[in-house]
Amino acid sequence: MAEAQQAQQAVTEQQLAEQNDALQQRNHALAQALTRATQELSKAKAQMEVFAQAPLTYATMVRLISDVTDRNGVQHATAEVIFGGRTMIVAVAPHVQASRLRMGSTVVLNETMVIVDQRTAPVHGVVRTVMQVLDDGRLLVHDGSGSLLVVERAGELIRRTIRTEDRVMLDASQRFALELVPHEDDASLVLEEIPDVSFSDIGGLAEQITRVRDAVELPFLHRELFDAVHLQAPKGVLLYGPPGNGKTMIAKAVARALSTQADRPGVFLSVKGPELLNKYVGESERMIRMIFDRARERAAAGNAVVVFIDEMDSLLRTRGSGVSSDVETTIVPQFLTELDGMEALDNVLVIGASNRIDMIDPAVLRPGRLDVKIRIDRPQQDAACAIVRQYLTDDLPLDENTTAEQLAALLVEQVYATDAHRLLARYIDERGMWIPLYMADVTSGASLKNIVDRAKTKAVKQAIATQTDARITSDMLLEAVNDECHDLARTLADVDAEQWARTNGIGVGTVSRIRMVQEAQQ
Repeated sequence: MAEAQQAQQAVTEQQLAEQNDALQQRNHALAQALTRATQELSKAKAQMEVFAQAPLTYATMVRLISDVTDRNGVQHATAEVIFGGRTMIVAVAPHVQASRLRMGSTVVLNETMVIVDQRTAPVHGVVRTVMQVLDDGRLLVHDGSGSLLVVERAGELIRRTIRTEDRVMLDASQRFALELVPHEDDASLVLEEIPDVSFSDIGGLAEQITRVRDAVELPFLHRELFDAVHLQAPKGVLLYGPPGNGKTMIAKAVARALSTQADRPGVFLSVKGPELLNKYVGESERMIRMIFDRARERAAAGNAVVVFIDEMDSLLRTRGSGVSSDVETTIVPQFLTELDGMEALDNVLVIGASNRIDMIDPAVLRPGRLDVKIRIDRPQQDAACAIVRQYLTDDLPLDENTTAEQLAALLVEQVYATDAHRLLARYIDERGMWIPLYMADVTSGASLKNIVDRAKTKAVKQAIATQTDARITSDMLLEAVNDECHDLARTLADVDAEQWARTNGIGVGTVSRIRMVQEAQQ
């Protein structure tokens, strides 16, 4: 009996121990859950504190109104600020050193509109152009649409020298000018150089060169004779005609000739016409003024200055034509103002080059502005020989028993042939007749040079392949002519017939369609 009781007691004690262990495990799990809940509650409380913080706002500092320190050493300061378009006087927190608050800087306001911090100078803002510097130092500025503002200088601009046409960045309130903003890289638009092209490097344009030299060189080389007969030098020369026939080369040769004057060498300013067009209102006009200001500076000492504007039709289109959103309605007047305005253009000559004289505004072309107009047309056979001889010279390695003159004659004969193997296409005129278009009809000085270069390349490739000296042969020239002919024919497949004809001076106003040779044979 006693043994049974002892066994029963042992079982009971074991059960109690197991229950105690289970309770301890439950208590431990509850303690961990309570700890996690406490942590989550603390995290939520911290987030609520963040969410409950009042927003801080930015304002623009205008000036310090008062700044005193009481007997306890506490700062009492107030400042005038601009916030949301409103001017307010607010307090400055004691921990902010009021004497360091600068006009135009950005300050931070708390929920009670007290300045609690100052930020560094803004790096973003609207840009305006200085129209006038007022006597008290303030600036009259304008935007692209012509709207005017009077602003104060702030920061580094208080001590800087500011000129008309400088660009400044304004603060958010557009009341202060904070810093100067550099203009776009205008130097890339105007190339000041002395070209390495002389009149002797140009072949086949003797008549045109004579006219250009009469218009350009004579007034600068013989000024006293012009003064004696009361004759003014022309303000401008227009070189026009199909592309690739030497207009740019002539302009460079003029500059070269003027630059060789020992006493007063000339200056050549090459302007990239299409790059003057700017999407921002007023920028193109500003760059035109900049170009002519530079020309006047160079000409002030008596030096001859040539301003060469390539692709003039892209810049000075006929006003009201509806092309290029009519930006020319402001660009053309600005150009004309610079050309014959109040500021004289002594010793400055404008030379323009264009493939489309019909697209240039008539006011630009009238006498008294671009006085001399010279057409640079496609070379005829004699002129073509002179051009080819510029690139096919006697010092080149040629095939035996062959001269450069013979090769040049062969090349020109092949280019100007009017048989089937030089027929590129046919175009229809206003009478409905199909007119043949031969290689000679579209040949330019540039294409003749390209043919010679092709032959030279073939000579180099053959020399590499055969490990022999390079020699230019008649066969290479014939292959080069054939290659150029095929390339010219291929370019006609995808052109707009009317625009192509106008640009190349072929059947102007009459060409409505071009039919390729292969198409005609089908």
